[in-house]
Amino acid sequence: MMFLLTTVACSAQSAVTVVKADEITKNMAAGKAMQIKNAVIDGDLDFSKAGSAFPVNSAVSETQINGNVYFEKCVFNGNVKAENVRFGSNLIFLENEFQKEVRFQNSSVFGTVNFSKSIFKGNATFANMAVWAKNSYFSEVKASSKFLFDASDFHGNLSLMGSEFADMFSLQETFVQGNLQGSNAKFNGNTDFALLNVLRRTIFKYAGFKSEPDFSESKAKVEK
Repeated sequence: MMFLLTTVACSAQSAVTVVKADEITKNMAAGKAMQIKNAVIDGDLDFSKAGSAFPVNSAVSETQINGNVYFEKCVFNGNVKAENVRFGSNLIFLENEFQKEVRFQNSSVFGTVNFSKSIFKGNATFANMAVWAKNSYFSEVKASSKFLFDASDFHGNLSLMGSEFADMFSLQETFVQGNLQGSNAKFNGNTDFALLNVLRRTIFKYAGFKSEPDFSESKAKVEK
């Protein structure tokens, strides 16, 4: 089953659909995959409430989400959070606007991750994640605040191509099994690549750095 919501432009003015965040988590908890386009997502969206929780150990539980998660050209006016969540399929956020904090932490994804062309106005944290996919895309994103990938594992390629980061950017202790592609990206704040480990190519051709990036103790052959 799939929860599908699409808003179509009418005449010269586009209709605006508002979807409550708790409606989304309720439908996902019922086993429905998400496909939402051209909508405003109202309220905090917490993926830990979008599925069944199972204990990992005596102190931590993990939420299992099996269906696809797909948002396109949506505006999120609340926080977006996924902590201790296992996504069993694709996690797609194309051309969205996040007005507050985005936090994906201690979670795993067994599918493609794609946040391309999205706008992040608050802090964005993708930390201690494990992504099992051929490609993960954070291409052409625009971030106004901190953007962190600390201690995450990407078991494939990671693309930052053409993105702009206005504040602190960090890949500290991040593992990339394939290629790290950062060509044409702009890093206008401090950058931390300490302990970064990339098994294949690390490409920053035509990338701009406002300050010297920290590659201390990293295992990455950088192509500029």
